[in-house]
Amino acid sequence: MSESGDTTDDPKMDPRKNMLVTVAILIGVIALTIVVTLWVSRDSERVGVEIFIPPPAEVTFQVSGEVVRPGVYSLDGEPRVQDAITAAGGLTTEADSDAINLALHVRDGAKVVIPSASDSASSSVTSQANESSPDASNSTSSSGGGGLIDLNTASKDQLIALPGIGEVKADSIIEWRTNNLISSVDELLAISGIGPATVDSIRDHVIQP
Repeated sequence: MSESGDTTDDPKMDPRKNMLVTVAILIGVIALTIVVTLWVSRDSERVGVEIFIPPPAEVTFQVSGEVVRPGVYSLDGEPRVQDAITAAGGLTTEADSDAINLALHVRDGAKVVIPSASDSASSSVTSQANESSPDASNSTSSSGGGGLIDLNTASKDQLIALPGIGEVKADSIIEWRTNNLISSVDELLAISGIGPATVDSIRDHVIQP
């Protein structure tokens, strides 16, 4: 056979060489894809992830007693008694600031009652009378109208003077109100050892918001 008719050395006609070229092209495409993917992933990591934090829930409460502007107010977050007083324009000159726990949290729907100095003095006198005479204690308890105490500010002796409240229950009330504003006498039911009978017995002897 002449040289012009021999096609054995022509690469275009060699299947093995065509296969090698195809494999090389595929490897190149795969390598390029991997490089592009890694590059895009690196750029994606640089982008900060946005986390949506919902705004704090609004707390609505009522402020009454010795404040400049008694009324209903709403504050965001976790307001305390100090924040409630500020929203109501501050204390009046008649307010008994020493009888207020400004650090107490105010819950939604609560009523913050700011006592006057005269109310605190009256409660103190009533407590002293109860301690000095059992007969005086019974008389005061039955009268109901005078000498009402505020469960949020009453001393331990004042709490013990209430019917059905001994030393243990008085300590439990004081511990409870450290982190909870007592806006209703019925909330005492949440305290271990205080039942409906006890709550009903003191209902007429405490300030009702």
